[in-house]
Amino acid sequence: MAFYRGITTNAPSGGVNYEKLELDLDGFEVRLKPLLTGICGTDRGIVNGALPFAYNPHGFSRLVIGHESLCKVEDAPKNDFGISSGDYVVPMVRRPGKCINCFAGRSDNCSDGDKHEAGITGLHGFMREEFGDSAQYLVKVPDPSIGDVAVLTEPLKNVEKAFEMFDVVSKKSIFTDGAGSYHEKNSLVVGTGSEAFLYALKSMDYGFNTYLTNRHDLDVTKNELIDKTGINFYNYNNNDPLEKNGLDLVIDTSGDPATIFRFMRRMKENGILILFGTNGKAPATQVDGMDIDYIIERNISIIGSVDGSRIHYERAIQDITRWKHQYHGALETMITEKVSPDHTEIFTKKPSNEIKTVIQWS
Repeated sequence: MAFYRGITTNAPSGGVNYEKLELDLDGFEVRLKPLLTGICGTDRGIVNGALPFAYNPHGFSRLVIGHESLCKVEDAPKNDFGISSGDYVVPMVRRPGKCINCFAGRSDNCSDGDKHEAGITGLHGFMREEFGDSAQYLVKVPDPSIGDVAVLTEPLKNVEKAFEMFDVVSKKSIFTDGAGSYHEKNSLVVGTGSEAFLYALKSMDYGFNTYLTNRHDLDVTKNELIDKTGINFYNYNNNDPLEKNGLDLVIDTSGDPATIFRFMRRMKENGILILFGTNGKAPATQVDGMDIDYIIERNISIIGSVDGSRIHYERAIQDITRWKHQYHGALETMITEKVSPDHTEIFTKKPSNEIKTVIQWS
């Protein structure tokens, strides 16, 4: 048994501490040292006691949080997954339960709820000085030169999964334009957090006429990211350049029902609405029979999407590698602040200019 420092909470009631932990590394074939761990809304929700589904591991009175991580392999025996000492890896968040989807390597589609999520539900997370893991849950970063932006792999894998679902659902009709592309199709991403920017970049990869929107103007940092990537942005409280054009694909990262239905009511025939954002404390909104008629009569499909599998992590790393060169420093702009592990107030006080704050462990 050894002692390591880590960032903990008592799930689901919340709170946050940076403390010494007595954790056994025996039974894990790979020893990992985190380099960077990203902070997201889920981490803050757990710390603030706003996510009742979070819980401590069995036999523990606290949970090590953190599910976005870039790690270096300190020690690894020979294994079937090509993981070696010195490699840079991203650990997967979900660990399989006993359903057929989990058995097939798709715990992101767990059908019995018996999976666990590192740093969230019953499994210690990655915000600690050192931890052990199994090689089968590690995704190798083939090109270490992409550097710190590899920490965006975990959030981007969510985007890859959602677009995989889009690929399936869009086959219900001819979704492309007259030229067989998406260039005349309008895609709208609601929100301006890190996930929203990643969704917008993926939408642009597909060729959509892509817009990012929120109900307020952007700060200097986010405007810089807009300039570097060429994403279109507008404040929907001030103007709406797509008001007369209609929307083919809407991706919501806000979790706000009123905002979702605001844009759903402007979707075209055969439109697809992807729901990703969660916000259990968002106020209720008025939905009536006309809204249901609108969805049905226009063949609008609604997709709920969460998490991803190994293939989505691998696709995310490929996209990060390409985007790093394509957008010349834009991904680096997304990492707005690096803080030390003892800077725990970052979980309760979000920086005003934040896109992605990360904890630096070494």
